Amino acid sequence: MKSTISIRLAVSAVAACAAATSLACGPYTPIIPTPDYFISGDSQKAISDNDREENLRLWQEQTSKSIPVSDIEEAVYKDTYSRFAECTGYAATKTGNLFYTYLNNSGDREVTDLLLTAKRLEQLREEMLSPWYYPRNKENGNNDLDDIIDKCKAYNGSRLRDRYALQTTRALFASKNYAGCIEYYDSAFADIPDDNLMKRMAQRYVAGCWSRLDDKERADSVFAAAGDIRSITGSDPLAYMAERNPDAPQVMEYLRDKRCARDTALMTNAAAIAYKLLAADKVTNKGDWNFMLSYFNNEFKGNTQLAREHIYKALQQKFSSSELNDLARAYKMKLDAKSGHSESLLEDMQWAESKTDILNPDAYQWKRRIRNIVYEDLVPRLWSDKEYSKAILLCAYADNLDYADRKYTIYQFGPGWLFAMPDISMTINDLRKSEKFFNPLDYSCLSFQLMGSLTSDDLATAYDEMMQPGTLNDFLRRNIRTDCDYYNELIGTLALREGNYERAESYLSKVSEEYQRTMNINKEGYLSRDAFSIYPSRWSTTDYFGWAYENQAVAHEHQARTGAKLDFARKMNSYAETMAHGATNDERGLAALMYTIGRHNSFEECWALTQYWRGFCSNMFYPSLQYWDNFAESKYPFLYDYVNTVGYKNTEDEYNRNVEKALAMLESNEAKAKAEYILGNLKTVVARYGDTTTGQFVKTSCDRWKQWI
Repeated sequence: MKSTISIRLAVSAVAACAAATSLACGPYTPIIPTPDYFISGDSQKAISDNDREENLRLWQEQTSKSIPVSDIEEAVYKDTYSRFAECTGYAATKTGNLFYTYLNNSGDREVTDLLLTAKRLEQLREEMLSPWYYPRNKENGNNDLDDIIDKCKAYNGSRLRDRYALQTTRALFASKNYAGCIEYYDSAFADIPDDNLMKRMAQRYVAGCWSRLDDKERADSVFAAAGDIRSITGSDPLAYMAERNPDAPQVMEYLRDKRCARDTALMTNAAAIAYKLLAADKVTNKGDWNFMLSYFNNEFKGNTQLAREHIYKALQQKFSSSELNDLARAYKMKLDAKSGHSESLLEDMQWAESKTDILNPDAYQWKRRIRNIVYEDLVPRLWSDKEYSKAILLCAYADNLDYADRKYTIYQFGPGWLFAMPDISMTINDLRKSEKFFNPLDYSCLSFQLMGSLTSDDLATAYDEMMQPGTLNDFLRRNIRTDCDYYNELIGTLALREGNYERAESYLSKVSEEYQRTMNINKEGYLSRDAFSIYPSRWSTTDYFGWAYENQAVAHEHQARTGAKLDFARKMNSYAETMAHGATNDERGLAALMYTIGRHNSFEECWALTQYWRGFCSNMFYPSLQYWDNFAESKYPFLYDYVNTVGYKNTEDEYNRNVEKALAMLESNEAKAKAEYILGNLKTVVARYGDTTTGQFVKTSCDRWKQWI
């Protein structure tokens, strides 16, 4: 009945398995996201990328904050010297770029000349890399570079002084005048603050000069001052930076690099350094370092309590960036969930959801973090504490997180319906009402598997608790399925599975026909089979394509029929009543036989009475999801096993024993003949009970040779 857990899986599954109807209906491997918290998604971002982002913001401040950063980036970094000249020269080429519009309309030649000079220098440096490059006067130096150096040094303004000083430094470095470059830097930047971006960028050229002059120690000290930890040549660059410039943002970026953040030896060393820095009060951004210690103690030491202490300290302190502050709060949510603390759960969930706003470029990663916390930490913990209602609500909330604000168009694949792509046609709640559509969010999601793993009594109690008013309940219920049909049908099915047919009848009688028509187990004919007939023993749970009877039954014989589960419950209740209070042993024995056959079939050929899927499903669509087996074993061992039908593994032995018991109760030949006829033993009926009414019927009515085998 079920579709896949996500749109991506749905499309892949149907494309691959159009011929195998029920294969595309199973409880597919749940996707448990593993997002980064402390580890950086841009773990290998070059220091020049950080400079670029800061420089773009500075240009925005120095020109107009109304200019989009993307326009500034295009003009400053992407456009060539010739393109820039075309867009800013006399009769400038028209462009929609607002940075060029600003330069031209404001007549800001100071900025224009600076950028033309910088782009000419960059162009010249690229030309110099060619083996075919020849300066205008090769014997007396590079006149091209000399002209740029002279022009930059000639600037006597204050507005762009630091920018011209950087270009002079770059030009001197390119001319290989290393001693002159160092001397110029010391003079030009002497009174410019150390946190100035141009000074920090120029420092790295100076460090390069010292390196080329074979003074590695001096080079490392300049690299450290510039925050360039990756260029330090010493054996322990982290310790070196901790002594000289621990507040440089590049230090934390270095630790958050995937290669570093997963290195036990490196992180152990980093933790020791962090404790020393915090104890000596040598860092300003203490939040960064306590976050790192929280990550270290949780991931490498398994000490969740100590990790929580550090993360709570961190959130009271200063961070180097709002991004790191947000990640620290998300990590606090994870540690709280892992350790069973839910005091701030509602507030934290509301805050985390605000990060999934459609205009947030990082919204997808925040959805992954929420799901990770819910699936990996909250649900297993709550389940072990028997807080089923809260676990189901949180899990369903996470299941629906991607789809609540989207709209869809329905596409048909084979005999069933799936939605494949976002569109403007239908909301998720519209889809739930469609009889032509089976909703992947309602049946193949992890929350449905959770509910299907409870007893009917526990789920009924959980549903009542889920529907109680309350701030957390109200928040979580907004986009999940809460209609009573959905839950009554599942509770009734669980009762059928348990053999509690009175409860099953009570709940299934409340389920509307309209709802039943939306269910794939009904639409595909699985509920049309007679649960009190004897079927060929052709069932296999290991090889779907060997189920010849299964395919034939679905494709040719059965039609959709509502009310099948309720009818089955009523008949089983009737047989149970006769078994207990029948007037004769024959009545009681025949009722016991029918009850036994019905019970057996409800787990086998008529499995849809007690389950929602029965078959084989590998990870062939997404091999990377093989991790689920180990994850489920440790986190979700309580999930109902559809393949092996846990709780009814001895179905064949139990069935045979109960059949023998029922037959042993029978006294008259007429009753015995009826029993053998029901079991399909026609030869026995004719041979032993040919004189009975049933025997005469078989002799005169049954002429299909297969029935006699």
